[in-house]
Amino acid sequence: MRIALPKGWSVLLPLLVLGSLACTPQKPPPVVAPEPVFLEPTPYAGTAACQPCHASEFESHHQSNHATTLREATVADLGTLAPAPGVVPGEGRFTVEDGRLVAHSATSTLPLQLALGSGKTGITFLAVFKQTSAEIRQSYFPHEKQWHLTPGIEELSRSLGSAIHKEEATRQCLSCHAVTLPLASLLPEKRFFGVGCESCHGPGAEHVAAMQEGPVGKNKKPKNLAISSLRGATGTALNTLCGRCHRTEDDVAGMPTASKKMTNRFQPYGLAQSRCFKESANKLTCVTCHSPHSNVSKETKRYEAICVSCHSVPKKSCSVNPKEKCITCHMPDRPVMTHGTISLKMADHFIRIN
Repeated sequence: MRIALPKGWSVLLPLLVLGSLACTPQKPPPVVAPEPVFLEPTPYAGTAACQPCHASEFESHHQSNHATTLREATVADLGTLAPAPGVVPGEGRFTVEDGRLVAHSATSTLPLQLALGSGKTGITFLAVFKQTSAEIRQSYFPHEKQWHLTPGIEELSRSLGSAIHKEEATRQCLSCHAVTLPLASLLPEKRFFGVGCESCHGPGAEHVAAMQEGPVGKNKKPKNLAISSLRGATGTALNTLCGRCHRTEDDVAGMPTASKKMTNRFQPYGLAQSRCFKESANKLTCVTCHSPHSNVSKETKRYEAICVSCHSVPKKSCSVNPKEKCITCHMPDRPVMTHGTISLKMADHFIRIN
């Protein structure tokens, strides 16, 4: 069941969370689980449908951070990544009721539906209503067991949450954490949680059906695979695909000035500015260095080998060190957050001489 709200409160309730949190609600309403998603027809099949034919890619992806970047805000789904109940310094307090995380303010109780983020760094919590949502201003960093300001909303002077009033904004946010959303709800089906195969390759239901029909003729594939093949795609096309969530130049152009310097946080944006990309004949892509089906490697030697493969000839080789240390010199780690105390860093993808 959805939260029962009086007329007009679907917008007001998220805003009530933003108030002072010094007091404890005397009699908070009972926690109500979100209404089950209506299973409407969809051209998507879900990542599990890809496993029978693409077992290797499925297994790698299944263990990746992309696959777990969306969970229900419950202890059962989060496991050891769930924050302990208690006070968030300067913000409010969280409890666990009937297994679900709940945010409390002086005037309201807000059950949380979704947890965004794999837990590699931080997890941001979202309360979802029929046509709006409320994003909790502080994110939980499970490996530190601490709360820090959520990247992107550091400058907001509100208390517990940041209200997202428009359905479009909520859909845009969740589209980077789920394969697809139903038309009638902001809560995705569980089978579509996380960045899945269809997030990049497009709807796969017709592809699955085509493959199940069997080959046409001996040792032949179906004439129409009914799926988007990325083989042979240009650098611009692939980087734009990744940039739908990791941000492109067009996305960053509309952001505050400080964001334009974050070529480490917005990797496709940074890469597009680098000379390496501009002189690659539109071939240098995110997947030149990163496997799309598994987690990012931390082994710099692997990336240096890719650098040297292009910069081995005298005209292109580095005059300082032509064989190693390319990454530390030309893609140094830089801080991601400009506010707060967390020391999160990412490699600068604006490849250049610093």
